[in-house]
Amino acid sequence: MPHNKEQLFNDLRQIGIRNRDVLLVHASLSKIGQVEGGADTVVDALLQAVGPYGTLLMPSFQGGAEFDILSQQKTFDLRSIPSDLGIISETFRKRPGVLRSTNPTHAVSGIGPFASTILADHERCNVSTGHGSPFEKLAEHHGKILLLGVDHSTNTCLHYVENTNGAPTLSSKEFSVEVIDMFGNKHAVKTYSHMPAGMKRNYPLVEPLLIGAGNQNTSSIGSAPSKLVNAGAMFELIGQKIQEDPLFLIEPFKPESVFEESL
Repeated sequence: MPHNKEQLFNDLRQIGIRNRDVLLVHASLSKIGQVEGGADTVVDALLQAVGPYGTLLMPSFQGGAEFDILSQQKTFDLRSIPSDLGIISETFRKRPGVLRSTNPTHAVSGIGPFASTILADHERCNVSTGHGSPFEKLAEHHGKILLLGVDHSTNTCLHYVENTNGAPTLSSKEFSVEVIDMFGNKHAVKTYSHMPAGMKRNYPLVEPLLIGAGNQNTSSIGSAPSKLVNAGAMFELIGQKIQEDPLFLIEPFKPESVFEESL
């Protein structure tokens, strides 16, 4: 039987999502299983779960490696470039009233009372997943991270934890690219990317630590095994691990490997 909105809403409640939550969602529709109404129903269930006073956020990135995207010097038009992070993310991006942060590689979409504050000034961040970014503001607003049918390998907030705690993740090359915001205004965004060759991470390594510390709930939403994480607690716990060992989440370099650049 297909999953419906009521079932998904109940599953979201079961995993720990509440009214007024500030929630960042990475999601896979295929892992949820058949859903009446498809991605729109999933978005509706998420909005119902956080309620009218909650804030829903989703990563809304271009596909491809960050260094390569910036090297092409193409204009990033927030109004038209789709999210390459799946149909749920793209469906949410196109919803009326949804905002999108002004960043060429790690734009975030959002709606709700805190969306404009969390997404503001992303173009001023010289690291797209660094200080001042929506990922940092998520924790400042006591936010949660929902990995809906995906694991921590897609958890972009772990880039933020690495970038702000001393991991050797960033290129020394500063790029300047043009970004057109939601209102048609042009911005020259200066930013550093992750290392040009990429680095293979072992982000799922964080899961037992988060569970052991009581910072992650695990349950199913539809047919999708899912995880709900306290963002601030994750930043503190994993940040301390990276301060102790900057290579904590970085796998040893193997010349023959094909590296994944960014999430």
